[in-house]
Order: sequence, then C-alpha cells, then structure tokens
Amino acid sequence: MQGFINRWLRAEFAGAGQLRILVGTLMEHAETPAELLSLIVEAVSQPEIPPDVTEVRIMSLHKSKGLSSPVVVIAGCVDGLLPAEPEQGTSIAQRTILLEEQRRLFYVGVTRVKAEPKANKPGSLLLTGSRTMTLADAMQSGIRPAGVNYGNVNLHLSRFIPELGRTAPAPEARR
Repeated sequence: MQGFINRWLRAEFAGAGQLRILVGTLMEHAETPAELLSLIVEAVSQPEIPPDVTEVRIMSLHKSKGLSSPVVVIAGCVDGLLPAEPEQGTSIAQRTILLEEQRRLFYVGVTRVKAEPKANKPGSLLLTGSRTMTLADAMQSGIRPAGVNYGNVNLHLSRFIPELGRTAPAPEARR
C-alpha cells in the first residue's frame, strides 16, 4: 500500500502535504486502495464535529452518530425524502436493505436528544415535514406525491414517524 501512496502522492506535488498526512493516518485502516479512497472521501466530506458546541449544527443523520443536543430537529420527514425513494430497477431485496438502513439512521437521529437534568429541562425533538410543495420541487427531489392539485402536490408523512408508536412527538400544525 505504501508503494501505491508514494506513486499517487509523488514528492513533486508541492500541495499534497496535508493530503499526505491525512492519507498516512487513514492507510492503516484500509487494506485496499478502494477502501483507502472511501476513507479519504468520508474524512474530507464529513469532517469531525466536536461534541460540545454552542452553535447550531446542521448535519446528516450519518454524521449525528455519537453526538447529542438538548434540541434536535429532523427536517424533511416525508416519504420520498425520509425514507428516500430507491432508484428504479432496484430489486426487492435491495429495497428492503435500503429501507432498513434509513430506518436505523432515523433512529440515530431521534435518539440524539439529551435532557438537561441539572437545569430541570427535558430535551426537545422536532420532526418537520411539509404537507404540500410544488410539483416541480417534488419531481426534482424524487418524491412520489400523494396527490396533485394545480401544480402543487400533497405529501405523505414519513412512515417512520407512526412506527415510533406512543413515543412519537405530538403533531402540531404550523403555518
């Protein structure tokens, strides 16, 4: 693997210093160049987020693993976004696997809420989703609407929310 790295990040690449350091730390966790590339892409596209911050953090459900917050908002809780609609031609078995992975990620998100017992404050979980959007936005987002009405579409609530049962947050209509 070291030979591959030396050929890839040759010494004459003056700007490769930081990348060479990153690759050096990641290569011990990869057995193949493909695994190394995957680790590099993850490290660059999903940088580490410190666990204790005072500002708003916007991140994917993937990146929220291991973190907690007194307020968690999961946006886009409509079928077609969460869970996302699989690509056409995806087998039933693969659809099931993708759905279960998205369900696990949703669970990760809803379990990021942390109460503040010392301050006698419960944590807050907000699950948001639109009931309608324009047909163009739905098509661009890959959302299959519940119904179409003059260029606007009605949306289905994410199927994951009713699966929460009695623990689901109470719905509130907001405008």
